[in-house]
Amino acid sequence: MRTCKRWHHIASTVLYQHISLDSKLREDTSGARFGRFARQYHLIQSLSVRITQVHLMGFSVRSTDAFDRLAELCEAVRRMKNLRTFALSFEESLDYLEGFSVPSAVIVLILQSLPASVVNLNLDCDCINRPDLDQPHVCHAVSALLPRLRSLRLRISHLCSGLLSSLFPAATLDHEHPSRPPKSKKPLNRTSRLEYLVIRLIARPECAHLAHTALCSSSDKLLHGAKLARTLQELYNVGAFPSLCEFVVIGRVNAPSTLQNDNWNVFKVRTFARGISETITLPWCARGGSSSLYMIRDCDGDWFGSFANISNSLEGPLAWTKTGIKATRYLKPYERSNDWGLDRTKLAPRDSVIKKFGVSFRLWKHEDATRAKLLSARKVSGFRDTEVASQIVPDGWRWVIAEGPWNWTIEPMTAY
Repeated sequence: MRTCKRWHHIASTVLYQHISLDSKLREDTSGARFGRFARQYHLIQSLSVRITQVHLMGFSVRSTDAFDRLAELCEAVRRMKNLRTFALSFEESLDYLEGFSVPSAVIVLILQSLPASVVNLNLDCDCINRPDLDQPHVCHAVSALLPRLRSLRLRISHLCSGLLSSLFPAATLDHEHPSRPPKSKKPLNRTSRLEYLVIRLIARPECAHLAHTALCSSSDKLLHGAKLARTLQELYNVGAFPSLCEFVVIGRVNAPSTLQNDNWNVFKVRTFARGISETITLPWCARGGSSSLYMIRDCDGDWFGSFANISNSLEGPLAWTKTGIKATRYLKPYERSNDWGLDRTKLAPRDSVIKKFGVSFRLWKHEDATRAKLLSARKVSGFRDTEVASQIVPDGWRWVIAEGPWNWTIEPMTAY
């Protein structure tokens, strides 16, 4: 027994360094027991908490157990005086079209419980209820932490200028109301130690009310990625982020319908590093039918995966780890490009899905027939590119109706 205790004492520095918990309703679950009985809080440097669907359901029906577990979690977090990295996420629902939402006050309480030692924060919560004006606000809670954070990753269903209020209260993220950026450091309240920032504005493509991040002040106004990226760059230019190495704002633009169905939805990846701002446009679509496969096209080809895999790949070289965001590539000072690329570790190439699932697209048939690339990813300087991508028709070809009014194809003009 003494030997076991000695080995446990030696191993504790490793065992408690990174903790991952699921928060559930019952008091006999591992997460609840950890909150009540763990003692070596000072050894924990990284904590990842996932709130399960059953716990989210408890909040929606105002279950006493749900708020008891919340209180235990907050109390445990307060005791982790050496905690440096904290990640909070929601469990994906079995039916991803529906899921339980959590009151914003719950997230605020957790954030307010974080000890002053936390410098890396990951908030991956896409089902937060829109707060009323008199309710606690997640954006302000994150903003209060912003001056000391070194890396921040956000994917939340509502976002507003409250995120930047601790630095520059006059900032606005409503694209209909242009902000007046400060012309010097003097108007800034504070500066931030932030080195890496990842903000994902996309959520779930099949669900209308979760398809885009909305402004907190309005359920029908969307937060525009270009506006957010420009605001962050303006604040960087006046010294709000003196330690910033790189930020990325990831969003999506839905394509307007056309008769030929030649417009494609796109992801917009807006990156900023070493004073260089770029917008990368990546076409994507669902395979269709009952399949859960999605395709995304970059400069090197077509890649497939679930929507979650596709979305995660957009974070590219800025990977979230147990110690915060880590860049997986080195940017050379003299290069005039941010060298952004998809993280393809969980994506399958085109040849693989054709062989396994027999995947086929009209676009591929047209490209094979014309021996040309008819749809391209693109990269432009700045953050002004807000357009979708369209399939082009090469010289000597034209659109024709193949079978029925919705089945268009292209053919050479010499066919007539």
